[in-house]
Amino acid sequence: MQSQIDQPISAEDAQRIEKNMSFLTQQLAQDAIRDNFIEQLIWDVPHFEEIDGENTPQKRNEVFLKLLLRSGPKAYEIFIAALKNHNSDHIVEKLVSTEITENNQAVLDHFASLTDDRKTHVLVDTDLLKFNKVVGSDIEIFGKALQLKQADIDGIRMVNPLSVPTQVHQIIQMWKNKNGKLATLGRFTKNLMDAAAAGARIYWDDFYKGVKEVTS
Repeated sequence: MQSQIDQPISAEDAQRIEKNMSFLTQQLAQDAIRDNFIEQLIWDVPHFEEIDGENTPQKRNEVFLKLLLRSGPKAYEIFIAALKNHNSDHIVEKLVSTEITENNQAVLDHFASLTDDRKTHVLVDTDLLKFNKVVGSDIEIFGKALQLKQADIDGIRMVNPLSVPTQVHQIIQMWKNKNGKLATLGRFTKNLMDAAAAGARIYWDDFYKGVKEVTS
């Protein structure tokens, strides 16, 4: 069976998930609904193994949701239907009632909110793993926003076809190696904004968690 994790869900549905991420990681019973995804040929067994590799229900829910975000529009429909079938109407109501907003200003605010000290912080090798979950399946857009060549992006994807975090890490590593002392947090943030403007889904909550860890 070939899974369909190769495209994001719609921007509106992604907002519904992302704006309720904390609520969902606490309330979701993903183990009760996830069989629907394998039955509908959305996920494969390795994706379940990725979820089950985490050691707490909240972390497993987080991995489930991040897989959902990069599993295509059909996956969200399956998700909602599964919630309804398992008496999780309160989650469905929460998602349906979520206000959908334009993203452009929010993206600009991410850069403006960085202090000068954070903008000029030069990323070192130990910093890079803090950002390996800032983007989902939009690897090509992400790599091009970091000004990598198509051949470099293709090579990274070929070597690590099943691990998106590994692909993201290696793209950032290659970007850092090419930029040297210019590989600052401010420049990286701007590149993320470029990726978002080009259509990549950036997980800004994960980004700011990483910023806090590398600058504290």
